[in-house]
Amino acid sequence: MLDATDVRIFCEMAFRDLSQGSFADRHVSPSVIGKKLKLDEKTVRVRIKKMENDGFIKYYQATPSLALFGLSIVRLCRFEAYNIATKYGVLDSVQRMPRVVEILDYLGPTVAVSIAGRSPESIQEIVHEIAGRFELSSLDLGDHAIREPQVRLDRLDWRILRGLRYDARISTKDVSKMLSITPRMTEYRITKLLESGALSIRAMLDAQKQEGLIFYELEMLVNPGEQPGAIRRIAEMHGDRAWSVQTNAGVLLVSLFAFNLGEPEEVAMASMKIEGVKHCSLFILKQSVEPRRPSWIDGFIEEKIGST
Repeated sequence: MLDATDVRIFCEMAFRDLSQGSFADRHVSPSVIGKKLKLDEKTVRVRIKKMENDGFIKYYQATPSLALFGLSIVRLCRFEAYNIATKYGVLDSVQRMPRVVEILDYLGPTVAVSIAGRSPESIQEIVHEIAGRFELSSLDLGDHAIREPQVRLDRLDWRILRGLRYDARISTKDVSKMLSITPRMTEYRITKLLESGALSIRAMLDAQKQEGLIFYELEMLVNPGEQPGAIRRIAEMHGDRAWSVQTNAGVLLVSLFAFNLGEPEEVAMASMKIEGVKHCSLFILKQSVEPRRPSWIDGFIEEKIGST
């Protein structure tokens, strides 16, 4: 059974925006996580190992920087369907679409989709396509710029990325055998990719192992000028259970976790009483849905291997 410390450690390993950087080591550093969460390294190491052994952490995924494909922005957009049956059709469709990075499936008729593009206009075209096809209402939850990696990749780099893609913790020896290069060269190349920002790695959750754990989000409309006070109050009320707070044009997006179904509604009601909050919507996360394999990212990797 997971406790709050386990979940907070997992959040550091799993919910990493692909527009941002990653750990500079594919074997996630317990010391880095421990320092941030004020835990000793051994505690973090033991808890990570237990989550892996229990299957809560399904696998580690490696993703190349989207800037390597000429993409510069990731947008999170929330869609609401007329009913749950329509939502299932949306999920099936967007898993196959290019530029879709991740899909968040919430209880009820709502999904959120992370979409990458070369410009806000190119992303908006995809948003309109999804909304129009299924007659959905949509809400833009904010754009994030993708960092440019400080390196140029050759064919060997792309082959290494392909080898790590869905097994980022594969041993250096196995990667070396796969590519017929020395372990020393393999380790050097992987380190270069991580340190330059060309490669990010995150833990992937098995939703079937999520017994007693609930991830949820609050979408809070806050008066202009009162957001800083509201953010401080959220931190005071929830501590580490509020593991992410993002701002977007007067809206606070607060990501939290709980261990019973009653808590999210109670937290939403309490949040309405925070000074400056005009409205609060609650979204309970069912699961994070990956694009179908081979994804458009996998296709790009194969193109790069063939053309570099």
